[in-house]
Amino acid sequence: MVTAALKCPFCGSEDVRPYGTSNGKKRYACNNTECSHQTFYAEYTYNGCKPDVKKAIIKWTADGAGVRATARGLGVSTDTVINELKKKKR
Repeated sequence: MVTAALKCPFCGSEDVRPYGTSNGKKRYACNNTECSHQTFYAEYTYNGCKPDVKKAIIKWTADGAGVRATARGLGVSTDTVINELKKKKR
């Protein structure tokens, strides 16, 4: 059996440890003290929760795509796109 090293999706560190479960999904904690997030899931149920999709929302908007086009292209709701843009406004 081959096991893949689990990496933190925020900082890329392989120094992670199990951190219990929430709603039946396994959570992990990043041991990197400089990481912006403490815990994360290995698999997300909804695309809008994935860190790479959140980055893509910002990139699509910077490239001039509208809210509806971004939502359709990434497979998330328009509310997710708007909420992520509001967070980045700060």
